Amino acid sequence: MSAQGRYKKILVPWDGSGWSRRAIPHAVDIAQNNDSELTILYVFRPPGAEYADQIALAGQEGQIQQLRDNVEQSMTGLAHELRSQGIKVRTLILESTGVASAICDYVRDEDIDLVVMSTHGRTGIARFLFGSVASKVMEEVKVPVLLVHPDKE
Repeated sequence: MSAQGRYKKILVPWDGSGWSRRAIPHAVDIAQNNDSELTILYVFRPPGAEYADQIALAGQEGQIQQLRDNVEQSMTGLAHELRSQGIKVRTLILESTGVASAICDYVRDEDIDLVVMSTHGRTGIARFLFGSVASKVMEEVKVPVLLVHPDKE
Protein backbone atom coordinates (compact mmCIF):
# COMPACT_ATOMS: atom_id res chain seq x y z
CA MET A 1 0.00 0.00 0.00
CA SER A 2 1.38 3.41 -0.89
CA ALA A 3 1.80 6.06 1.76
CA GLN A 4 -0.77 8.11 -0.16
CA GLY A 5 -4.12 6.97 1.15
CA ARG A 6 -2.80 4.71 3.91
CA TYR A 7 -4.94 6.37 6.58
CA LYS A 8 -8.46 6.72 5.21
CA LYS A 9 -10.22 7.02 8.57
CA ILE A 10 -8.54 8.92 11.38
CA LEU A 11 -9.99 9.10 14.87
CA VAL A 12 -9.26 12.01 17.22
CA PRO A 13 -10.57 11.38 20.75
CA TRP A 14 -11.39 14.80 22.19
CA ASP A 15 -12.42 15.97 25.65
CA GLY A 16 -13.00 19.62 24.83
CA SER A 17 -9.84 20.80 26.56
CA GLY A 18 -7.07 22.85 25.05
CA TRP A 19 -4.80 19.89 25.74
CA SER A 20 -6.76 17.49 23.58
CA ARG A 21 -7.04 20.13 20.87
CA ARG A 22 -3.26 19.99 20.38
CA ALA A 23 -3.69 16.67 18.57
CA ILE A 24 -5.92 18.18 15.89
CA PRO A 25 -3.29 19.98 13.73
CA HIS A 26 -1.34 16.69 13.52
CA ALA A 27 -4.47 14.81 12.46
CA VAL A 28 -5.25 17.55 9.92
CA ASP A 29 -1.77 17.30 8.35
CA ILE A 30 -2.11 13.53 7.98
CA ALA A 31 -5.67 13.86 6.66
CA GLN A 32 -4.61 16.39 4.01
CA ASN A 33 -1.78 14.12 2.84
CA ASN A 34 -3.97 11.00 2.71
CA ASP A 35 -7.34 12.41 1.63
CA SER A 36 -8.70 11.05 4.91
CA GLU A 37 -11.86 11.54 6.88
CA LEU A 38 -11.40 12.75 10.46
CA THR A 39 -13.78 11.66 13.19
CA ILE A 40 -13.70 13.79 16.31
CA LEU A 41 -15.02 11.60 19.13
CA TYR A 42 -16.16 12.84 22.53
CA VAL A 43 -17.00 10.18 25.12
CA PHE A 44 -19.60 11.61 27.48
CA ARG A 45 -19.46 9.96 30.90
CA PRO A 46 -22.95 10.02 32.36
CA PRO A 47 -23.31 10.28 36.12
CA GLY A 48 -23.49 6.81 37.65
CA ALA A 49 -26.85 5.12 37.24
CA GLU A 50 -26.67 4.29 40.94
CA TYR A 51 -27.00 8.03 41.63
CA ALA A 52 -29.77 8.73 39.12
CA ASP A 53 -32.43 9.24 41.81
CA GLN A 54 -30.27 11.67 43.80
CA ILE A 55 -29.40 13.57 40.61
CA ALA A 56 -33.09 13.84 39.72
CA LEU A 57 -33.91 15.02 43.24
CA ALA A 58 -31.17 17.62 43.09
CA GLY A 59 -32.53 18.86 39.75
CA GLN A 60 -29.23 18.32 37.99
CA GLU A 61 -30.57 16.78 34.77
CA GLY A 62 -30.62 20.30 33.35
CA GLN A 63 -26.95 20.83 34.19
CA ILE A 64 -26.04 17.52 32.56
CA GLN A 65 -28.01 18.45 29.43
CA GLN A 66 -26.30 21.87 29.40
CA LEU A 67 -22.91 20.17 29.50
CA ARG A 68 -23.95 17.93 26.57
CA ASP A 69 -25.19 20.97 24.65
CA ASN A 70 -21.91 22.82 25.28
CA VAL A 71 -19.93 19.82 24.00
CA GLU A 72 -22.12 19.63 20.90
CA GLN A 73 -21.67 23.35 20.21
CA SER A 74 -17.88 23.11 20.59
CA MET A 75 -17.73 20.12 18.26
CA THR A 76 -19.93 21.83 15.66
CA GLY A 77 -17.62 24.86 15.73
CA LEU A 78 -14.53 22.67 15.43
CA ALA A 79 -16.03 20.71 12.52
CA HIS A 80 -16.93 23.96 10.73
CA GLU A 81 -13.38 25.26 11.22
CA LEU A 82 -11.89 22.03 9.81
CA ARG A 83 -14.31 21.89 6.86
CA SER A 84 -13.29 25.43 5.96
CA GLN A 85 -9.75 24.00 5.55
CA GLY A 86 -11.10 21.35 3.16
CA ILE A 87 -11.04 18.50 5.69
CA LYS A 88 -13.72 15.80 5.60
CA VAL A 89 -14.85 15.59 9.21
CA ARG A 90 -17.48 13.86 11.33
CA THR A 91 -18.24 14.52 14.96
CA LEU A 92 -19.66 12.01 17.36
CA ILE A 93 -20.62 11.97 21.02
CA LEU A 94 -20.79 8.54 22.60
CA GLU A 95 -22.15 7.98 26.07
CA SER A 96 -20.15 5.47 28.09
CA THR A 97 -18.76 4.98 31.56
CA GLY A 98 -15.56 3.49 30.10
CA VAL A 99 -13.80 6.12 28.02
CA ALA A 100 -10.91 3.96 26.80
CA SER A 101 -13.09 0.95 25.98
CA ALA A 102 -15.54 3.19 24.08
CA ILE A 103 -12.64 4.53 21.99
CA CYS A 104 -11.25 1.03 21.37
CA ASP A 105 -14.66 -0.34 20.40
CA TYR A 106 -15.18 2.56 18.00
CA VAL A 107 -11.78 1.94 16.38
CA ARG A 108 -12.68 -1.71 15.81
CA ASP A 109 -16.31 -1.20 14.77
CA GLU A 110 -15.60 1.63 12.33
CA ASP A 111 -12.37 0.27 10.77
CA ILE A 112 -10.34 3.27 11.88
CA ASP A 113 -6.83 3.32 10.37
CA LEU A 114 -5.10 5.74 12.77
CA VAL A 115 -5.76 7.27 16.19
CA VAL A 116 -4.29 10.71 16.96
CA MET A 117 -4.61 11.83 20.57
CA SER A 118 -3.07 13.94 23.27
CA THR A 119 -1.18 12.02 25.95
CA HIS A 120 -2.56 13.77 29.03
CA GLY A 121 -4.00 16.94 30.39
CA ARG A 122 -3.24 18.80 33.56
CA THR A 123 -6.47 18.93 35.54
CA GLY A 124 -9.87 17.41 35.99
CA ILE A 125 -11.40 15.49 33.15
CA ALA A 126 -8.49 16.20 30.80
CA ARG A 127 -6.05 14.46 33.16
CA PHE A 128 -8.49 11.61 33.67
CA LEU A 129 -9.24 11.21 29.99
CA PHE A 130 -5.79 11.29 28.45
CA GLY A 131 -3.54 9.67 31.05
CA SER A 132 -4.61 6.09 31.47
CA VAL A 133 -6.87 6.29 28.42
CA ALA A 134 -3.98 6.85 26.00
CA SER A 135 -2.05 3.87 27.34
CA LYS A 136 -5.11 1.60 27.28
CA VAL A 137 -5.92 2.64 23.69
CA MET A 138 -2.32 1.95 22.64
CA GLU A 139 -2.42 -1.50 24.25
CA GLU A 140 -5.79 -2.54 22.83
CA VAL A 141 -6.11 -1.27 19.28
CA LYS A 142 -4.41 -2.92 16.31
CA VAL A 143 -3.82 0.32 14.40
CA PRO A 144 -1.13 2.98 14.80
CA VAL A 145 -1.66 5.52 17.59
CA LEU A 146 0.03 8.92 17.33
CA LEU A 147 0.41 10.47 20.78
CA VAL A 148 0.85 14.21 20.93
CA HIS A 149 2.43 15.66 24.05
CA PRO A 150 0.14 18.52 25.08
CA ASP A 151 3.01 20.78 26.17
CA LYS A 152 4.62 20.74 22.73
CA GLU A 153 3.21 22.65 19.77
